[in-house]
Amino acid sequence: MTLFNDKLFDEGEQLFELNPSKLQCYLDCPRQYRFRYVDRRPERRQFGPTALGRSVHKALRDFYALDPSERTVDALVRALRRSWDRAGYRSVKEAEDAYTRAEDMLRRYHAGTDPKRARVVALESKFSHARSSEGLLITGRVDRIDIDEGQYVIVDYKTGRFGEDQHKLDESLPLTLYAIAVSAMMGRPVSRIAIEHLSSGRRAETWRDRDRQASDWRKLNVVSKQMRDTAQFPPKPSSLCRWCDYLVACPEGRASVRVQNEAPIDAPLPIEEPL
Repeated sequence: MTLFNDKLFDEGEQLFELNPSKLQCYLDCPRQYRFRYVDRRPERRQFGPTALGRSVHKALRDFYALDPSERTVDALVRALRRSWDRAGYRSVKEAEDAYTRAEDMLRRYHAGTDPKRARVVALESKFSHARSSEGLLITGRVDRIDIDEGQYVIVDYKTGRFGEDQHKLDESLPLTLYAIAVSAMMGRPVSRIAIEHLSSGRRAETWRDRDRQASDWRKLNVVSKQMRDTAQFPPKPSSLCRWCDYLVACPEGRASVRVQNEAPIDAPLPIEEPL
């Protein structure tokens, strides 16, 4: 298995950096984007679902770095034990419960797939791809790249809800960003994207062929100009407000949480990762 270097393209100068997380943040809520990326307000340090997702991603990285013959369920559990980070949990009990969920999740994942057959060519590789004519620099990190039947496949792990809705996958602009950047990285069109939805054991796939990438790129240019040039970042209240790091600073978000849940905003957060 060949692992790519940490940086695959020169970053360029005076370019607006656009990555899937930054883009998704803006699409979810422009005000949250302003708080995080424009005002650079500090994010919440302790958040259990984020810590769980981080540990699970590390475990899968180490697991798929093994020789295919060694990718047993016991090896996956050992990788989780080594990668487990207790930081981010409000109590020892919460951390223990989260570990149990993570182990169950990975056991279910292993039972529902055949990791020994995966032909992995890259793991957690950072990328940066400049589109200088548009003033953009696409950056990010891809969880895994496989080769299957002669095709490169972008594999993205999800421990939360994203990936349950096929329509959302098919319409996702952040996933198109992955396809554009990885196509540049591999020097050939890469259109197949697989989402490993770990909490349900479901694998979903979506496609971004050359025409779709070109069409979405026009949309991305419009959105990126809004992100760069606008002075207005209106709130977009939704069910995601519960997980927002900046809920206290957003009256509309607090009102949304009260209306949707009929509970005070300091009620315990559901054990689930945001989109």
